[in-house]
Amino acid sequence: MTSAFTEPQELLLEISPSLQKSSWQESQIYATPSSRWRAHMNQICLQAFLNWVKTEYVPEASVWYSSSGIPAFWEFVNGTAILLKERRVVLIPCEAIDDRELEVPQEWVDIPSWAADYYLAVQVKPDGEWVRIWSYTTHQDLKSLAHYDPVDRTYCLDARHLTKDLNAFWITYQFCEAEEMKAAIAPLPELSTVQAENLVQRLSNSSVTFPRLAVPFTTWGVLLENEQWRQRLYQERLRYLRQAAPTQLSQVQVNLSRWLEQIYDASWQAIETFFEPNSSSLAFNFRTSFGLNATAIKRAKLIDLGIEIEAQKVILLIALIPEANQQVSIRVQLHPASNQPFLPANIKLVLLSDRGEILQQVQARVQDIYVQLKLFDGEVGECFSIQIDLNNYQITENFII
Repeated sequence: MTSAFTEPQELLLEISPSLQKSSWQESQIYATPSSRWRAHMNQICLQAFLNWVKTEYVPEASVWYSSSGIPAFWEFVNGTAILLKERRVVLIPCEAIDDRELEVPQEWVDIPSWAADYYLAVQVKPDGEWVRIWSYTTHQDLKSLAHYDPVDRTYCLDARHLTKDLNAFWITYQFCEAEEMKAAIAPLPELSTVQAENLVQRLSNSSVTFPRLAVPFTTWGVLLENEQWRQRLYQERLRYLRQAAPTQLSQVQVNLSRWLEQIYDASWQAIETFFEPNSSSLAFNFRTSFGLNATAIKRAKLIDLGIEIEAQKVILLIALIPEANQQVSIRVQLHPASNQPFLPANIKLVLLSDRGEILQQVQARVQDIYVQLKLFDGEVGECFSIQIDLNNYQITENFII
């Protein structure tokens, strides 16, 4: 592994192909596509940083997670902790290019045994073979300067309050050992065994999409802090979701072969339906800018992401390009609805295999007018899914060619 300071203040760590492969294989123990991808990102971030810091600064550095060796919290929460002797450092990986803020899940701030001295902002580019550590903050600054978002339970610290000099981090770490970096944390209430068992059963159910948001934080924090209950919740949820998988696979699928016969589901309409006659953006971009020939079959669907995220609507566009030997090429794009100029920042467009594996994904930046997946091929009988993910709120469309 090689490393370099891209600027004197930032640290760039290389990801080896073997690390990419092993981290993806290890992530398959998790229950959902999103938790598998989260574990993949965190594993890459963790191993890259841990290998570097043990070589350069703290040979005794160690990773913090359960004694079973399975970091069950990645099923629910982004981030991971490393112990640098007496100090705890939490790494918060993110794929976003935007450096305007650091978002830290509340679990890493308000669960007493999870809270860290320092929090490092890490930009992860798994396919680009590097991780970039670009700033840090302390627990005290998170508690005093960050904006708390009650919707997704995160502390959001603006970049102007982050320290972007990683050299300063090591100076502080080495010479301020006696200085307190943590703010006071309110203790969490007690939870009886009966209450914990009931919660595990309730939150394990496949109908609960986001367990960390399904109960008050104080209750969730107690459950997650206890290693035995945390592991039990992970295992039960994995069992429930695996049992539910056949039902999910048997859900209604859009038959794309019928599109070749000009037979369409009612919800999939001509793209002209979704733009004003005098507006050129949606239809023009889709018709002319992406190599779609005259034989391409194009349909669009209005996707309502729900009241939980302010009734945000987007338009999912699919184009089929017939090829030889019963094969088709497929183009997928995501556009804002006509009442919005841009896509929501950080919304993801994800291609999943028939087994729920992430094949590719793209994430919108600030003021993106659309995002698209790379052109991919399929043949008659193949199944795949397209997932739209905004702040862990997911909607999935299933297809069969």
